[in-house]
Formats: sequence, structure tokens, C-alpha cells
Amino acid sequence: MILKGGQRANGGDLAIHLMNSFDNERVEIVELRGAVADDLYGAFAEFEAVAAGTRAQKYLYSLSINPPEPLTQDQYLEAIATIEDRLGLTGQPRAVVFHAKPDETGIAREHCHVVWSRIEIEIEKMKAIHLSHDKSKLMDCAVELSHRFGFELPPGLKAWEDKHGFKKDKLEPTLAEIAQQDDTGITPEERRAEITQAYEQADSAEAFRAALDDRDYVLAKRDRRGLVIVDRQCAVHSLTRYIKGHKARDIKAKLAGLEPDDLPSVDQAKTLIKDRARQKQSEGKAQVEGNNGEGNSGEGTGVDLAAMRKSLERGLAEKNARRGARLQAKEQQMLTRQQSERLALHRAQLRESKRLGFRARRAVADLIGKTPGLRSVLGPLQRRTHLDPAERHKKEDEALKRRHDLEKKDAARHKRVAERLQTRERQALERRMKRAALKAQSPEQPLRLEFAAAAQGVRARQDSDLPKGKVSEQFNDAGEFSEGRAEALAAEAEDAADDQQQARSWKQRTEELDEADERRRSRKNKRGRGAGYKRDDD
Repeated sequence: MILKGGQRANGGDLAIHLMNSFDNERVEIVELRGAVADDLYGAFAEFEAVAAGTRAQKYLYSLSINPPEPLTQDQYLEAIATIEDRLGLTGQPRAVVFHAKPDETGIAREHCHVVWSRIEIEIEKMKAIHLSHDKSKLMDCAVELSHRFGFELPPGLKAWEDKHGFKKDKLEPTLAEIAQQDDTGITPEERRAEITQAYEQADSAEAFRAALDDRDYVLAKRDRRGLVIVDRQCAVHSLTRYIKGHKARDIKAKLAGLEPDDLPSVDQAKTLIKDRARQKQSEGKAQVEGNNGEGNSGEGTGVDLAAMRKSLERGLAEKNARRGARLQAKEQQMLTRQQSERLALHRAQLRESKRLGFRARRAVADLIGKTPGLRSVLGPLQRRTHLDPAERHKKEDEALKRRHDLEKKDAARHKRVAERLQTRERQALERRMKRAALKAQSPEQPLRLEFAAAAQGVRARQDSDLPKGKVSEQFNDAGEFSEGRAEALAAEAEDAADDQQQARSWKQRTEELDEADERRRSRKNKRGRGAGYKRDDD
């Protein structure tokens, strides 16, 4: 069982994230405790309003529970109670949300999110609960709950249970890295393995830099963090974090041969990556057009992406339509109820106004209001006891109107939340399309196109600028099969030196001799002025 928790703020953004139905097949709000609102956005807004009376910046504690096997809802609630007691959050306002998200195989995997308010519920205290060593407590809870539910402990929890050190082989992603993974579809562990492979295969700093360039990474310089790596999506990463199994001082020693002036800055590296992407995109488009001209139908490229976008947009539109229909039906139901409440109150007041007691109390109230002496004596008593029925009717109307206005404001808030949620889900759709486009532009894509062309009987021709017979000569030279190779190389070097010497004209050689004579005369004049001997190292 994996437990990840931490303190955070910005409850509105967290509520929108938890209600996102595009990335999750199922979103179910199981419990809202300690809040008047019936939705996550309103509940977290209440938590934030309470925290405004304190100096707490991170007023929420967010926890995700990911079991290796499915659990029942009662088991989830049992685990939440155990964690809540261990963290000292018992009785605090909280929200429990269940998500079902498809994994890499497409199977929906259920997990749970719990969000507590850290502000003490007692008005006398009004301070945030101090959460110290929460990571260690969560590890203890993970071990305990795994044994309770019969789960096999992973290596990390086994080492934690044995109370001895454990070196993590897997990179624990940060929130920023998780967001980058959602955008690109590349996990931090995959990026780390790729960069580590480039580092270990390189025997020098320049070789490492070239290996990164081959993998579409750029090694850049940054003032505060030294060397960083800029990936294909222009995201900046720490160099030492993404090289596995090597210490920072060893990495620094190996890359000491790189001059900082020779490395691009982060902004220059981003510009270089964008230029590369545009060039590859134009080359890929030209290749696809050429393949289509030779008989390929273009399947697996833009057509699939367009169909995928159309399908996702249709599904998202259906979800938004259902959500909008629910809100509209709820609003219509509220307006109908409010109208009936106003009519019912009006009928009750009208029925009461026709009674004899009402008319008598109203006449007495008018008499007291018109007589100054009675008004000064009985006026305060009349206001305290509500003897005037017309005044009571007025207050009833005002109270009903205030309640109806609050309900309309709550309905408008639900509409604003739905708009924010629609924007977030649209962003999730664009991220998914971006990942699909990056996958379509992977280095294997040209090989797939060539394989498809060969399967259809189309011969792929690659033009060469080399004359006939030159390829075999270069092949023999690379394999050191040609006879007299060393002598040939020496002769070529001598010919190149002779050509360079002959390329210099007589005028250039004359100018060089004049400059040398001028330097000698200048040094002689400086020595003869009596200012002392000055050595000229130039």
C-alpha cells in the first residue's frame, strides 16, 4: 500500500483537480465532514475561510491511498481512521473522494484521496495542528495496513520494517515532475534511465554532451544550479538528480573539461530545442507526403490523431452536457421551489390578515404609532413583543428573500465551478493529444513508414552524394583493410600543408614580414627611453 501525503494550500485548485472526470473514469465524493457546503469547492472554501483567522499558510493536508489490490469502502474508511489517528487529525473536517483511473493496460484502478483541514475546530484554540515526521508516520501506517489487509510488502516497506537503511532505486517524482509526466507521457524514471545511459557510455565531457544531443537533450548552464539539462519539451532538470548511481562530486570531476562559456544558457537551449523540433516536423511532413505519393495511405499519422481528437472531444462534450443538464435541472427545481414558497407565504399572510385578531392588533399598532405619548411608552414594548403583525409579515418576507438570494448565489457558484472544471478537463484533453503527437513523432516512426512501404512492395531509395566506388573505399578505410593506409594518410597531410602554403600570396607574406619588423623597432625604442627594461612576453 502506497501512502503519499503533504501539507498544501489553494483548496480551490485541489477541488477542481479531484473533480476532474476526464482523467478519471469515476469520481465519487463519499464524505464531507465539518462543512456546510455539499460540494468539494464550497467545503474547501469554508476551510480556507476558517484558516484566514490564523497565520497558517498550508491549511490542508492531502493524502492519497493506493492499494496494490482492490479494497472495499469499509476497508478504506478503516485505513483512513488509522491514518487519521496516527497523524493527530481525529475529528478534523475532511473530505473523502474515490477515483477510478485507467492504468497503462487500460484497466480502471481505484484509489482514494482524503483532505483534512489542519485548523483546530475548537474556537478557543484556532491554530493549525502541527504535523511533525508525517512521512515516517505514513510509512509505519503503510506497513501496518499492509499486514492487516494481507498485502505483500514491497522492498522499501520491508526495509523500513526491518529498521535499517534502504537506498531507493526508484526516483520519487515531485509535483512538478508529475505535471511534466502528464504533459509528455514520459515518466521521470524513464528520463533518468536515458540520461544515466548517456553518462555511463560517454568517456569524456564532450562525449556526454554529444550523447545528450543525440537523445534530443541539451546541456545548459545556470548561475545558481550549475549545469542543468533541458529536455525535448523545454523543461529544466537537475543534472545530478537524473544520473543514477553516481555522486555529485564524481559527475563534477568528469565534466570539469567543459568550459561554461561554451555551453548555452537555459533560454538559448530552449530556443535550440524549438528550432530542432520545427526542423524535424518539416522533415517528417515532407517524408509523409513523399510516402503518400508512393502509395501509402498515411495511416498511423495525422489521420489517427484527428480521429482520436474527435472521439475525445465528443466524449468530453457529452460529459459537459450531462453536467450542465444536472445543474440546469437543479437550478430549475430550486426556482420552482422558491416560487412555491413565496406563494405559500403570501397565502398564509393573506389568510391571517383577514382574521379578527389580526385586524385588532393592527388597529392598536396604528393607534400607538399615531399618538406620541403612547408611542414613547408602548413603542419599545411593541417592537420587542412583535405585536404589530404587519411588521412581522415584513420581516418574514425579508428573511425568505435573503434565503432565496443565498441559494441563487450558491447555484451561480456551482456554475463557476463547472466552468473551471470544464477548462481543466479541456487542458487534460490537450495534454493527452500532445502525448499522442509526441509518440507519433518518436524516432521509431520513420522506421515504421519504411517498413510499411517495404510491405507494400515499394522500394525505398536513398540518394547518395558519393560517386560510384567511393562507398567501398570508405568502408575499407574504416575497417583498415586497404594497403598502405598510413602512408596514404601521411601523403595527404603533406599535400594539404603544401596547398595551404601556396595559397598564401606574396603580398600576404610581405605584410607579415613588415609587421614583424615594426614590432622589433617598437621594442627597441621602449628600451632606449631610460624607463627600464620591460620584457615583452608576446
